[in-house]
Amino acid sequence: MLEDAAPCPLCGSCDQNSFPIYYLFNQKRFEGKQCERCGFIFIAPRPTQNELALMYSDEYFLHDGADFGAHAQHDYETAAIRGSVKFPAILGAIRAVKPNGKFFEIGCGMGYFLNFVREQGYSVSGIEYSALGTKMCREKFGLDVVQSSFEDFSAPPESYDVIFMGDVLEHLVEPLAMLQKARTLLKPSGVVALEVPATFNSIVGRVAVAALAALGKARKLPMPPYHVNEFMPATLRAMILKAGFANANIIQRIKPPNNITLRGTAVEKLIKHSLQYPNYALTKAFGILGDRLLGLGVK
Repeated sequence: MLEDAAPCPLCGSCDQNSFPIYYLFNQKRFEGKQCERCGFIFIAPRPTQNELALMYSDEYFLHDGADFGAHAQHDYETAAIRGSVKFPAILGAIRAVKPNGKFFEIGCGMGYFLNFVREQGYSVSGIEYSALGTKMCREKFGLDVVQSSFEDFSAPPESYDVIFMGDVLEHLVEPLAMLQKARTLLKPSGVVALEVPATFNSIVGRVAVAALAALGKARKLPMPPYHVNEFMPATLRAMILKAGFANANIIQRIKPPNNITLRGTAVEKLIKHSLQYPNYALTKAFGILGDRLLGLGVK
């Protein structure tokens, strides 16, 4: 195995192909990989704890731009407020399986979604990795949130009815182990809900990967390697099942064309924006090619 390789985070295989993306961060190159056995996409080497601390400094929340932090056109809080339009759909899917109970969020950010869930009648608590995010959760909303990584967090088994990770699983160095841990914290028939981006499931993502592969090139992404994992519907479903959940339901969603983050040259931005219109129609009509995934697993 090459020095910068890592076992597949989903199946453990060391048989991998190059995936045409890479990051440069902390004087290190992080390469895109795709597992030959299960198709999971991830980066190697995996970031260290020190590198993770550098990535998720206060600047992650405060930076205003598409190259760092919230990696949107706005700072994290503005992006969270604008993203609140999706809260009813996410919670609606969860409520259809688990209509009430103790709701625990891993990676609360600044607390906007957890506060919404509380307003809908759930008993809520959570954890947040960053000090700034934890402070905002407590001071702005009065939420029961502690500062911790999920790796370091402990609670009695079978403590919660719902565990939610919104835009978290793609950041975790050991996503399968963390899902297995989440399962132990759920009560019988408890629900895990996982919202993740699916950049390479969309039309523009598939076109970009095919074009780069045909040219034999890799694309340097302009931000730190926040996404150490990239999900497709099949690999998100496989991870939920491998973590021991009885079933897995994957709901594909998509951002409206006017809400997508645009990077690259003027031509690349035009192509991405243009392709989002037919993609939006297809996802809405048939539930395919979504750029966002919501995975639900039942214990």
